[in-house]
Amino acid sequence: MIEEEREEGGGNEGGGMMRWLITYADLITLLLAFFIVLYAMNRTEQIKFSLVAQALANEFDSQSIVGNGLGPSVITANSGTNVQRASQQELNALSNLQNRLQSAIQKAGLSKEVSVTSNVRGVEVSLDATTLFASASAALSPQAVTLLHGLGAALATVPNDIEVVGYTDATPIHTSQYPSNWQLSAMRAANVVYVLSQVPHIDPSRLSLAGFGPYHPVATNATAAGRARNRRVNILVLRSDVAEVAIGNGP
Repeated sequence: MIEEEREEGGGNEGGGMMRWLITYADLITLLLAFFIVLYAMNRTEQIKFSLVAQALANEFDSQSIVGNGLGPSVITANSGTNVQRASQQELNALSNLQNRLQSAIQKAGLSKEVSVTSNVRGVEVSLDATTLFASASAALSPQAVTLLHGLGAALATVPNDIEVVGYTDATPIHTSQYPSNWQLSAMRAANVVYVLSQVPHIDPSRLSLAGFGPYHPVATNATAAGRARNRRVNILVLRSDVAEVAIGNGP
């Protein structure tokens, strides 16, 4: 009898041991699941970073900010290549436009009145206001309309947005029609925009205008020659990335 009780006691002791192992196994399983969740969360953050890096690379046309991390990457080797190619094509088109405009202006003998330059915003055509308007007036002369139609024919060959900006010198104006240089510069730009909108193949939605009055001069207002340079209207053919910010034209 005593031996049987001992055997039964030993069996209970073995059962207790088995219960301990089951509890331990459950704990190990929970810990494993916990670390798997942490790993998954970490991978998600890496993917988010990769997506942000890709967006930045496309924005700045560069792949240098994309790091080489562990695991599969969501960024292909061609990230930004298409953007770079499109940007280069646009720069080539704007460069050709600048060359055509300069050639046409030289043939017309208007090199002193009209200049063409390029900058980070695009290709800029600067017209002497005295070539377009009478003093203190925003009405375009017939010769000015002809000139703008000629320029517009070249501008129609590219799809870029066009910004027209009017400037005056620092001499104050106080007339019933134009109480300040602001109104005069804005109306001059508006009249140029209207003529360009009538040119075939120029979508009016591409056009915008601004009037800066006597501000942002390019020469001194202390001399007659300087004031003459400050009286101008600029036609800027905007790069597409600049137009999205300046005009708000999204995709």
